[in-house]
Amino acid sequence: MHLVRSGIKDEDGTEIAKILYNNTTLRKLELEGNNLGPKSAKEFGKALRINKTLQYLDLESNQLTADGDDNPGVIELIAALENNKSLLSLNLANNRLEQPIGFAIKKMLEKNYTLIDLELGFNNF
Repeated sequence: MHLVRSGIKDEDGTEIAKILYNNTTLRKLELEGNNLGPKSAKEFGKALRINKTLQYLDLESNQLTADGDDNPGVIELIAALENNKSLLSLNLANNRLEQPIGFAIKKMLEKNYTLIDLELGFNNF
């Protein structure tokens, strides 16, 4: 599903993430360049604990940390990947991710052996 630069706001992003709870067919979701924020990040984390079919998630160039002021949602998203076996590619580039999220990513990568593409460029590690 291609929803790049569609003006999607944080509240709408949470509803998109909730669709993944019961979805069994969608494999690719592109949400680059929207206005997704910490609430969306947290809801995608919840969804990735349940969803077993999504393989590609692009969240590049959003506001997942509210310009670095709100990290728990992204940390929840990253923690969900510790046990997720379906996601192969995750793009979190250009979201103002900072050091605490870097530590969460390191911890996740020690447990997740299925993620093969992780884009983290243009962040503040």
